[in-house]
Amino acid sequence: MKPSLLRAGVSGLAAVALLCAGCASTPPAAKFATSAGPHTTIRSADTANVAVSASSGVSMADFEKARVGERIRMKLAEKQALNAALADPAQYQVEVTITRYDKGSAFARAMLAGLGQIHIDGTISLYAQPAHAALEEFTVQKTFAWGGIYGASTTMEDIEQTFAEGIANALTGQTEGKQGATTTNAAAAR
Repeated sequence: MKPSLLRAGVSGLAAVALLCAGCASTPPAAKFATSAGPHTTIRSADTANVAVSASSGVSMADFEKARVGERIRMKLAEKQALNAALADPAQYQVEVTITRYDKGSAFARAMLAGLGQIHIDGTISLYAQPAHAALEEFTVQKTFAWGGIYGASTTMEDIEQTFAEGIANALTGQTEGKQGATTTNAAAAR
């Protein structure tokens, strides 16, 4: 084999590996139920209680709900710290209802991309506390369908991390690569 072909092949494989690495680690974008204005932004001094439940027909163990809830809390705290506090901290209740939780099959993913997909979808409702006044609702959906070794080695726990980050991004106005850039409606959110 010619050295130039070998270098091109290695470069191509490296490019594909980098492309593949982005899929499981790319947080999903939220789809807001209403877009009548700026969304609420949870800030560094605000407090947010997170509750995770599974909708009817979704098979999810209690430890899985607890794990997803903890991941959302961790990602939310990480993203909140990037938003400057307001003089009057707010309290929020974040209710996450998992509407789809499918671990897929690592064996099927190893055989062919698109088989054995991992899915986690949820509806997120944000409430102002202590009045429990509804502020907004959105959905987040994450699907992973890569194949080969990458597909087989990616687990539901990996996808839960990016699902949690997608939720935290929506709640704090953060987007990947634009840390500190927020959308806020501070007056309406308080």
